[in-house]
Amino acid sequence: MFRRFRGEVGTQTRSPAAQGGEPASLHSPPARAEDGEPEGEEVLGLKLLVAGDDPITDIVAVHGLDGHREKTWTADNKVMWLRTLLPLEIPHARIFTYGFDSRTHSSEHLTRQTLFGHSVTLVSALSLCRRRTKTERRPIIFVAHSLGGIVVKSALIHSNMATVSHNEHLKAIKLSTYGIIFFGTPHQGANYTSWSKLLVNVASIFQQTNTDHLRHLEKDSHWLETQLEQYKPISADIFTIFCYESYPTPLKTGISAIIVPKSSAVVPGMINAEAVEIKKSHIAMVKFQNALEDDFQTVVGHMHLMCEKVEEKIIENWARWDEIKG
Repeated sequence: MFRRFRGEVGTQTRSPAAQGGEPASLHSPPARAEDGEPEGEEVLGLKLLVAGDDPITDIVAVHGLDGHREKTWTADNKVMWLRTLLPLEIPHARIFTYGFDSRTHSSEHLTRQTLFGHSVTLVSALSLCRRRTKTERRPIIFVAHSLGGIVVKSALIHSNMATVSHNEHLKAIKLSTYGIIFFGTPHQGANYTSWSKLLVNVASIFQQTNTDHLRHLEKDSHWLETQLEQYKPISADIFTIFCYESYPTPLKTGISAIIVPKSSAVVPGMINAEAVEIKKSHIAMVKFQNALEDDFQTVVGHMHLMCEKVEEKIIENWARWDEIKG
């Protein structure tokens, strides 16, 4: 199943949220010991989780709104599946998680970085890491939750704009991207009320809020519409899995809601794309307690299929680019 990429060096367990149990809470601000990282450790940027056994691909996970580069992917039983479960299924992968400040509320100052700015930083960080490790042409599979999917798409648009004479090294990210698994990404926006309800859960105990990202995620957002048009020419080159939630998220207001409906999480008409149901709520859909979960097996099954085909496709991408360069 796995071959060395040429030119390289070297029964379903339901979460409480899915069952309509305890209300889901948003992720805490960065730099807390309980977040699963040592106290004082930076929680932003690119972090290597698993080096991999003679890796042939890089898997890069990007969290969503009010997310955290480890907590987002960690179940109630403390299992962080990217670190503990995924390497057992796909040992020949180097696995990263990426953190960016997507907080909408905090007792501290909030970033004023734009979504596009976050995407530029992601491309730069990933490119730097791969250049330093001499793995620029290694295939990439992105795993993105919610807002993280919007950041990944912007990152690929930015990467694709690089030319032979301008930031050529950034082009490598798009050329090397084989696939993306989107989890509950609002490609066509979501009802503003759903996003604002999440904010209401915690706004009263925080002193500062930032709703800039929320406005971009509104239904019929012009910003999202423009991004989708810019992304379409790129999407044909990338194998895509659109995962959508089928259980509502319990909120502390006493109601439950589907945060990103299937109509927004799945983009119709995309080439090389498939819609996949995840039988959980929006926040729980990226948390797996064990390898026996049906949803985990579904996700890892698609990853396996991607990994079987990454080498040939990415070699073709780079061959075309080398021809362009002459």
